[in-house]
Amino acid sequence: MNGGTITLKALQQRLLGTQTAFVSYRLPGETAPESIVSAKGFFEIPNIREVFKGKSGFIMAPFLKSRPPLFLDAELTLSGTQFTDPGIGRQEASPVPECRITAPGKEEYIEKLLQVISGINAGKADKVVISRPIAAPVANPELVIPVFEQLCADYPHAFVYLAWMPGYGLWTGASPELLLNIETNKVTTMALAGTRPAAGSGAWGNKEIDEHEWVCRHIEEKLAASGCNEISRSETETMTAGTVVHLKTGFKAIVENKSKGILPEALHPTPAVCGWPEKAALDIIKNAENYDRSFYTGFLGPVKSPNQAEFFVNLRCMQIFQDKAIVYAGGGITAASDPLAEWEETVLKSQTMLTVIRKMQNLAYF
Repeated sequence: MNGGTITLKALQQRLLGTQTAFVSYRLPGETAPESIVSAKGFFEIPNIREVFKGKSGFIMAPFLKSRPPLFLDAELTLSGTQFTDPGIGRQEASPVPECRITAPGKEEYIEKLLQVISGINAGKADKVVISRPIAAPVANPELVIPVFEQLCADYPHAFVYLAWMPGYGLWTGASPELLLNIETNKVTTMALAGTRPAAGSGAWGNKEIDEHEWVCRHIEEKLAASGCNEISRSETETMTAGTVVHLKTGFKAIVENKSKGILPEALHPTPAVCGWPEKAALDIIKNAENYDRSFYTGFLGPVKSPNQAEFFVNLRCMQIFQDKAIVYAGGGITAASDPLAEWEETVLKSQTMLTVIRKMQNLAYF
């Protein structure tokens, strides 16, 4: 095998279902993907600060901060879609897991939203992000291999990834949301909250503006509390992300070396994926969702050095199981929310992943 050339797709197919882990990712605005391969697999680390002590690799952090993040050492790095065959043969099997998630129906989801809105009206929280898993049949887990290439083509300004994590599962996604970029002592992040269909027009409503401002306030407070200086905020603009548009505000700051490792954990989870106040929103999420988000709405991304890292919120993503995909979508619930409109928002957001599955196997999902 060694010495010849191999395509990225062929290498991914060779490694899927084995104990050798890989992640392929394409940064926003870039044309060529990068891949990391390691026979050691993804492993737990105590906290994100560990990777700012000289390690290079890839982070997969779950939604719940009570659970440890996973790290993939950059044992082997590959660039592009074709390269010299690294000579990694088929290894001991590590099967793609079976699905144990039950997707709620429309009536059940709307009933949950009504209960959440009632709690918000009772003063339990100001905003809560409630999500739902959506099941779509998949003939074979290897279907996800061409999905990565298709997502790269369809979403050039998103962070696109495909991660095979033996023991943890197979994930792919195209996230529009940057959590944190670190370049030496310069920090960049964004608030991405407030959603409406891309076909919509006119002024944004108060609900969406309020949602967005909660995220902006969270980011400013966390940057300042983490020791950042020269914090600046851009004008708010409308950003297109597939079938929906969001309100977006950018932030820049200067950070000291000692504070780099605490920034990702300070910013996550933002009110855009959790709610406000954070603890109250988390309590409501645990009671309302009845499923494990796992890596959905966590964050992920490459760490090149202690001075260079880029993390994205794990949105517009799905996990591939043996015979189906679970696509994740959610929305911010406030006292002004219309449950039916919130259901429709999750339908729109799920189309990023469902549409690409349709392209791959020409099936319709509902």
